[in-house]
Amino acid sequence: MRQQRTPARAGHRNEIVVAGRVTAEPAVRELPSGDRLAIWRVCVARTADSRFRGHRSDSITCVSFDPGVQDRVRGWRLGEVVEMTGALRRRTWRVGDGVRTVYEVEVRTARQVEARAAERGEAGRAEACSAERTGEGR
Repeated sequence: MRQQRTPARAGHRNEIVVAGRVTAEPAVRELPSGDRLAIWRVCVARTADSRFRGHRSDSITCVSFDPGVQDRVRGWRLGEVVEMTGALRRRTWRVGDGVRTVYEVEVRTARQVEARAAERGEAGRAEACSAERTGEGR
């Protein structure tokens, strides 16, 4: 009996876990192919020992083609803490005079960890991500 081979080569992995605050609410759009894509952004605070001085957080774009994930994230609001698992993807497309590239997390699982700080009476707790929301610190 032959053993089934996985599509990925032995030792290759592309697994991401992202947990942070929602900074762009999920929106679902239909692509020219007819596929539906949910897209949103989260802010993840960096650790104090980060070598990237001057940047206190990372803004990470997340996407999903999965209808179940799209249903789950549709109700997420700014400031909520969420956690997702998935894979890092590079998407490239042509524009007028060149090529554009973006890296995104293609989400497989998603869950809300905490409601918004304001709903819990803890305004100000997300200070590391507040600059990202307003566009400061870039």
